[in-house]
Amino acid sequence: MKLQPLYDLQQEINRLFIAGSKFSKGDPRIQKHIPVFNKLGERAPIFQKIASDLEELLNVDVQQSSEKLMAISILLYSVLYTQGETTETDVEEKIQQPNVDIKDVNTTYSYIQLKPVIEALTISNSGRLEVLKDALERNVFEDSRTFHYLVFALGDKYSELAEYVEKTIIPKVGKPIIPFLIQSFNFEDKTENVRKLRLLHHFKYEKLQEMVDKILSDSLPNLQAEAVNILSDNPDNEELIIKLADDKNKQVRESAYYALARLNTRTSLEKLKDVYLKNKNKTNLPSIVGSLASSKLPFFFQEVFDQVSKTLDEFISLEKTADDKIIVDKLDKLSTELRIFKNKDSEQVYSLFNKIFQDKKFTELLSSKKNALGYTVNSLTNSISEWLHTFDKEKVMNFYEQNGIQLPDAEWKNEFCREYLHQSVEAGYPKEKIYDIFSGAFDKKIIRIEDLHDICAERIDTRWIPKIYEIFNGKLKWNYEYDHALEIINGCEPDNCEKFNKLLIDLVGKVSPGDAVGIFELLIKRGLSNRFELIYSTLSKIQKNTSYYFYYRLQNNEIWKKFPKEYIPKFKELYERTKLEIFNNIMEEISSSQNV
Repeated sequence: MKLQPLYDLQQEINRLFIAGSKFSKGDPRIQKHIPVFNKLGERAPIFQKIASDLEELLNVDVQQSSEKLMAISILLYSVLYTQGETTETDVEEKIQQPNVDIKDVNTTYSYIQLKPVIEALTISNSGRLEVLKDALERNVFEDSRTFHYLVFALGDKYSELAEYVEKTIIPKVGKPIIPFLIQSFNFEDKTENVRKLRLLHHFKYEKLQEMVDKILSDSLPNLQAEAVNILSDNPDNEELIIKLADDKNKQVRESAYYALARLNTRTSLEKLKDVYLKNKNKTNLPSIVGSLASSKLPFFFQEVFDQVSKTLDEFISLEKTADDKIIVDKLDKLSTELRIFKNKDSEQVYSLFNKIFQDKKFTELLSSKKNALGYTVNSLTNSISEWLHTFDKEKVMNFYEQNGIQLPDAEWKNEFCREYLHQSVEAGYPKEKIYDIFSGAFDKKIIRIEDLHDICAERIDTRWIPKIYEIFNGKLKWNYEYDHALEIINGCEPDNCEKFNKLLIDLVGKVSPGDAVGIFELLIKRGLSNRFELIYSTLSKIQKNTSYYFYYRLQNNEIWKKFPKEYIPKFKELYERTKLEIFNNIMEEISSSQNV
């Protein structure tokens, strides 16, 4: 039998770690443990030592309380690892296992090193994730005193932090943390318990099946969904998973669908296929389709394909006069079902998509209900793109060419034209060929400046340049696309190009100072003779209400290192006149540069 007082005291020590050691002075909940350990100390001196340390903790100054609390914690852990049996008749007894095997104990880090880590795992404030990442790099989590707090953090209200602890830190800690996961696990349907169950599965905990059996016997849908995932590791559970695919709880059903796909047997896939073909519930469809998409469907592909084809035909058969809701629902169903074809490169699938792209009735329906179908059409194009990304790239390029995507005849196909451009660059098409294919789409504003900038600005055919110059004609409403255009031209035109340099000078006079940062950089980069005065003159027109983003772009910018020191008093004068701190910062950056 093990000593319950050790466990009870451990909970109080953990409480003070979370609340703060400064609250330990005179703590009545610590006080009540002293008589118990004094009595136990009559048989074992170590317990007398604990009682003595507790008395010191109650009376120590706040400045020393943290170190004393850590010292008691280390002593208590050591006793828990090596505790013996007791024969005390007036002390409650309970079977209690040590938290960690003695061989896994590591207490090499000081309190100063552990304190910020423990706080990051237990207290809600900003910057905690960065503290944990730094601690992981320094191997702080090798210290077994952090294990309890890592498990505690699995219930953190910030999911990003809890996920990082679950997916990154604890797997690196390894199996020594298993006892802490077991000790804190409750059969309650909370996310933190789902995380603990998932980790026990990861570590192949030997008694996991017992936990799964109990979870499945209770009404715990979140835990049951994770338990179903665990069951799919063993083909012997196929019959049970098939049964759970009809469970009344949506979460359990969805988990069972994915489990059937992972089993990937004829029987499991037949059940999944039947669920799909017989499904009448709209909310079930995404998870059923997701499950089918994760399998190659080696046995029942044709039946599934026929069902998707039927859904397409049902949509095309609709009249433009049909109710908007009916058209939206039909297209949404098609968009969802098309995801089934992910990783299923076949001629049948290509033929179905050829039909989508070439059928005039299909495009007419999308065009006639443009306002009602906006979101759903985006979902459709995303579904098709997802499918195309998993197919043979050469076949996909042929598909684009066959369907005239280089100059699409309908607005809903425009995104595929841009995708075709990206794929062409990735495939290594010569820059001349890229221009030949897509220049017409650029003229029609299907291909945008940002597309050219993002994927091929550094190896662009010079025939694009006259077209790009044209966007600066007429009235300008400045946005990032103009900056991208200037960067592309700059990459093609030599530094002495009079046309481009004149354009930059003209733009400085037309564009507001808040939009001119990119122009400033090009003026400096190209070495225009009057560059410094142009920039200074423009900045002198800045209004106090200029956006913070503009100030942010100007600060710590390399362009100030190029400025001659003669501009220091000029920016000082601007600062004194406007009281805008940005001018003071610029002045300091010029002062600290090599020009001084």
